[in-house]
Amino acid sequence: MAVKVQKKPKQSPKSSQPYKRRSELEMFDIIKEIHEQGLPKKAACVKYGLNRNTLKRFILKESTKDIVGNHSLDLLSTMNENQQHLALTKKIKELSSALEKSELKVVTLETMIKVAEDDLKIKIRKKSGTKQSKE
Repeated sequence: MAVKVQKKPKQSPKSSQPYKRRSELEMFDIIKEIHEQGLPKKAACVKYGLNRNTLKRFILKESTKDIVGNHSLDLLSTMNENQQHLALTKKIKELSSALEKSELKVVTLETMIKVAEDDLKIKIRKKSGTKQSKE
């Protein structure tokens, strides 16, 4: 005699609109519930009718926003004027050296193109006012 095993009914999402755009406030409330009550992410997705990738993407976005956005502002606000001046001077030097490197790269590439056009008779630069061939 076979005994029928009853299957558990699937949990239905609370939201009947799984593609509804949620505000950041709603998403923060969901994340707060996950952290405070220890609710698994999968269960939170089922409860609120979210796609798990949407939840993961929001968590990642917010964690990187905190790291990148506030880090530079916090550093400048905690420094005194002399330290801020030194930090900004250092940043200017880094940016100017990067600019010099990029300018040098442009000059090198232009020289390489000129040599290829003169010595190897290869037309690389497009002449202004020419039409594209229709092939």
